[in-house]
Amino acid sequence: MAGTILILEDDAGTARLQQRRLERAGYATYWTADATQAWHRLQSGGIDLLLLDQHFDGQPEDGLSFYSRLQASGYDVPVILITGRHDDGLIVRALRAGVKDYIFKSPEYLDYLPEAVHRVLEQVRLQRQLAESQARLAAIVETAFDAIVTLDGHHRITTFNPAAERIFATPAAQAIGQPIQIFLPEGWRQQVSAAGQSFSLGEMEGRRGDGRRVPLEVSCAWVERQGQTFCTLILRDITERKQALEELRAKTEELRQTTRQLWQAARLAGVGELAASIAHELNNPLGTISLRLEGILAKTPPSDPRRKALEIIEAEVERMCRLVANLLQFSRPGNDQFSTVHVAEEVEKTLELFSHHLRKRRIEVQTEYGPDVPAIPADRQQLRQVLLNLLSNAADAMPQGGRLILRLRRGALEQGAPAVVLEVIDNGIGIPPEHLPQVFDPFFTTKEEGKGTGLGLAICKRIIEQQHHGRITIESQPGRGTTVRIALPVSGQTANPTGERTAPA
Repeated sequence: MAGTILILEDDAGTARLQQRRLERAGYATYWTADATQAWHRLQSGGIDLLLLDQHFDGQPEDGLSFYSRLQASGYDVPVILITGRHDDGLIVRALRAGVKDYIFKSPEYLDYLPEAVHRVLEQVRLQRQLAESQARLAAIVETAFDAIVTLDGHHRITTFNPAAERIFATPAAQAIGQPIQIFLPEGWRQQVSAAGQSFSLGEMEGRRGDGRRVPLEVSCAWVERQGQTFCTLILRDITERKQALEELRAKTEELRQTTRQLWQAARLAGVGELAASIAHELNNPLGTISLRLEGILAKTPPSDPRRKALEIIEAEVERMCRLVANLLQFSRPGNDQFSTVHVAEEVEKTLELFSHHLRKRRIEVQTEYGPDVPAIPADRQQLRQVLLNLLSNAADAMPQGGRLILRLRRGALEQGAPAVVLEVIDNGIGIPPEHLPQVFDPFFTTKEEGKGTGLGLAICKRIIEQQHHGRITIESQPGRGTTVRIALPVSGQTANPTGERTAPA
């Protein structure tokens, strides 16, 4: 069925002709000559269109007055007004009142009556679809999580949905009519080109009404209609995404560091097991070889051509003994002998031991001691071992001479605990960036073969971080030098002579 038509017509013959034409076109029809009956029929519902005669006898009002009363009651039904005479003023009033069409009762009007009804009903259907679509669109805009902002050709805001109010901390009433530049950087317009296209502007920083900055992901669609350009912006607040990415990066770095520490701990454990097994295998033969060499060298005069070869063997045996001793340092750290230590005193004593070597290398030494540097609980011998190792490395890094600075000051560990910070700074050859992550690995060395075991810094790290609960780091630039920074807690765990940890008094 094409639709249901109510005919309000005072002439029964005319109404019957109209019914026949419409029913042949597939419409259901109801006819009445009484306005009151028509009113009640409309109120009961089910009527798609009212075919309304303008003039009917015996009624207190004409057709247009009836329609106005119907509208005032809130009932909205499409109306075609039928009149028996031409009246331009009536036509204008009818169209202004909302009548969908009008028909003059010409001899042939019945021929195009079904077409006029179809046209009006189709127009109403399309208008309803448009209204529903607009309502859905408005609901989407109003409930969207992202900010939706529309602009006119002058980049002034014409739509500002609730999400935009939330993201920019600005009421829509205050934003509408304002230039978009109050929320976006001045250069945003230059990031897009011609109208009629959509663009993802990527990330940019917006400005809220309260002055705070907000990271945004922005896309833009330009539309040109009737010579005017309009723009729709979709803006997403990516603050949480940025925070999540930053947290992910931090967690990834933390995981990388933890994995590296676990890997290094596993390596150190392996080194300890290896050292424990090889110590008994190598120490005795090396001791025997060393004693025999001493005896042979004592009997070999300097002029003997074989003496040079024997001295080379002796040097290599000594290197092997040092290597075994370093390995044993990993497997048997020994009992920590903690006491109250003034780091500046240990620096001075270590420099005295190493001064001859530094002078021979033409290395100038400068010490800088900050005020009120407190004493710390530490193992004096282990601390000197670390200092000797660092001084030796610094000297090796300055084969042509240079400057060595030892700077002592108050500081803090990463957790904020008070600490004494010692920096050993040289202006030597430096360490390549690709080698920095490996400098604390056991057996890693950049020195020539036979010049180092690669265990010195690994031992330093274990002494500082595992046995003293401090922190050791290295910064270096090739050609400019290296800074080794040690932070030791001012108060913390100490060790008694049995190796058991106790709190300092």
